[in-house]
Amino acid sequence: MSKGTLAIVTLGCKVNQFEGEAIAEAMEGESWELVPFGPSVDCTIINTCVVTARAEADSRRWIRRARRANPNGLLLVVGCFPQVDPQGVLSLGPDGVVGNQEKESMPAIIEEMRHGARPVIKPVIKIGDIERVETPPALQTTRFRYHTRALVKIQDGCDARCSYCIVPLARGRSRSVPPAQILASLKGLRAAGYQEAVLTGIHLGTYGLDLEPQTTLFELLERIEAGQTPARIRLSSLEPQEATPELVAFIASSHKICPHLHLPLQSGADEILRRMGRPYTGAFFRDLVLGISHKMPHAAIGVDVMVGFPGEDERAFGQTRDLLQGLPVSYLHCFPFSPRPGTPAGGMPGQVAEHSKKERVRILRHLSGEKRRAFYSRYIDEALTLLIEHRREKGMLRGISRNYIFCLLEGGDELMGREVEGILLAVQGERGMGKVRGFEGSRMQGFE
Repeated sequence: MSKGTLAIVTLGCKVNQFEGEAIAEAMEGESWELVPFGPSVDCTIINTCVVTARAEADSRRWIRRARRANPNGLLLVVGCFPQVDPQGVLSLGPDGVVGNQEKESMPAIIEEMRHGARPVIKPVIKIGDIERVETPPALQTTRFRYHTRALVKIQDGCDARCSYCIVPLARGRSRSVPPAQILASLKGLRAAGYQEAVLTGIHLGTYGLDLEPQTTLFELLERIEAGQTPARIRLSSLEPQEATPELVAFIASSHKICPHLHLPLQSGADEILRRMGRPYTGAFFRDLVLGISHKMPHAAIGVDVMVGFPGEDERAFGQTRDLLQGLPVSYLHCFPFSPRPGTPAGGMPGQVAEHSKKERVRILRHLSGEKRRAFYSRYIDEALTLLIEHRREKGMLRGISRNYIFCLLEGGDELMGREVEGILLAVQGERGMGKVRGFEGSRMQGFE
């Protein structure tokens, strides 16, 4: 018998997305009926993000929207926003606030809320001291409602303490999931039919250093390569100094690990990197990318870039732009610096005007488009093995190659979730246009 209807809205990173799916599976196991966000829902969970001011504003908007949509339903706010600012969340009127570690206890927490009076006089508050937590929250799932590619969280938290970053305050210190548990999850995903799994974490390169016995990301990947795991394994993000020659060589020779590295540069100016607390230089990053490209010519290399950090003048921004212009990167993820309360950078002198940040983001996003088109164009008339996603884009199938090329193709829904051999025919905008090998139809007009 159903306990009621439940809607979950998850904002932010892949770690949050994994946790949202794990919560959904746990709640279904306790006889809750999952439904889309909307009115007349018995309980709504907002799984929040606060990594930037914009992310926090989005979290606030969803909380207010949920309360308006269901004034008589339960509203629970979980994750990073309650972890760093519980009073700020409580001021928005939820019935409960839950930190990141407490996500593992969601069924019991909601049961406690469910038996309380409405409207709630005293909200349920479950937020522990995440700095003292020694293991990641016990969350697992082998089902993803909105993802063709599965997510596997292997690590949580971060010890880096970059001067701009609020994540350690929200996620705590670095903690790793034991290898046996990860391998079991991957085996389950393979049995469930998933062709690709994305390994996610807050600071992926520190995986295993906190475990007893200690291990490493490299050793985990070796076990994944030899194990009963999905045919495609992708790394979500890796710090530059942790993309070691040993690791790069292993990925280059791997039959499973996708030739795709996403590296957070943040700035190409050494003085800005120093102020950020980043442990490398622009020259180190340049040599790293050139080395990866030499070892894996077909690899996709994505880069995170932050503009407008305090003290970033036009000269410093120019150093970032020029560094990226000259490197064989495949795409950029560009975003403006956002002062976060509780971080050293939030009060640093030399804050950059918002209009300058917007213009710098615009310049780098234009460069990103050029880089992506150039990367895709190298593969025109070539065959690509594409995993077809469970959704359409502009009426066409959307496939993703091992080296992170997104391609639109004609075809039926029966191809979704399968790998197909495709031919890339053209590049339009920031998408490849292609066809499934053996399929003669190709509709390439009107997708600029």
